This record gives sequence, structure tokens and C-alpha cells, in this order.
Amino acid sequence: MERRDFVKGAFGLAIITAGAGIGFAGARSASSGIDESSVVFETAGGSIPEDAVGPVMQAGIQLVERPGSTELLGCYEGRELFTVNPIGAALIGLADGSRTIDELTNQAEDLMGRVVNPADAASFFVTLGQAGYLQNTVLVNLYEIPE
Repeated sequence: MERRDFVKGAFGLAIITAGAGIGFAGARSASSGIDESSVVFETAGGSIPEDAVGPVMQAGIQLVERPGSTELLGCYEGRELFTVNPIGAALIGLADGSRTIDELTNQAEDLMGRVVNPADAASFFVTLGQAGYLQNTVLVNLYEIPE
């Protein structure tokens, strides 16, 4: 897996950072700073389930603790790909295809004990997909909510 540039640029990332929490760390080598004991989670291997209803992360992405920070690094084969806050990490940990975005949001809320905006979660996974970190495409319906 190689790093892909974000199509939407900094504006899209700023919105997501405020919500579900992804930032771009660049594709620099993390081999000097990653200790295997600091790996919190690694995405599972395998193919996309036939009955997948939600996002499925690429296999082998590790979420690694950053010393002195609540953010985690998303790494692949010793390379830093992105950073996520705890809500983003919870969403990634739940993204196995068996849950819709709404279900992911509800379970992340239960895990984190705070409200997770479904629109932010959808944008989060769209951005991960644009960067090439999902095995499948996340389709999001946009509609205006009446006041």
C-alpha cells in the first residue's frame, strides 16, 4: 500500500479533524519510533465480506500510541500514514463491514461515552477511502435537514 494524496485538500481535513478526527501525517518512515508494544490495534486481513454494509479497512494498518498524546498514528509496514483522535480510532476498530455508518456511530458513542456526529463519521470514511485506506467504497447520501 502506498500513500495517496488527498483530493479535497486541507479544507476537507479540517472539517474531519473537528469531527471524527483524521489528520495527515505524511508517508515518512516510522521504523525508528514504533515499538511493537505501542501497537493498540491492527486491521484484520481477508477480503470484503459478501454481505458488507459498511466500510472495511485495508488489512495490516496499525494504530500506534504516540507518547504524550491522545492521538494515534495509523501506520502500514513501518510507515506513518495518518493520525487519528480516539473517536477516529474507535471508528477504525469497528470498520469490518458488518456495520452501517449509523451503527458504527452508535457503537463508537457507547465506547467513547460521547456523541459522535454521523455526518462527521461518514466524511471520515470517505476521506479514508479517497486516500486508499479502505477495501470498499463508502457511498454517502447528502440531504438538507429542514429547520
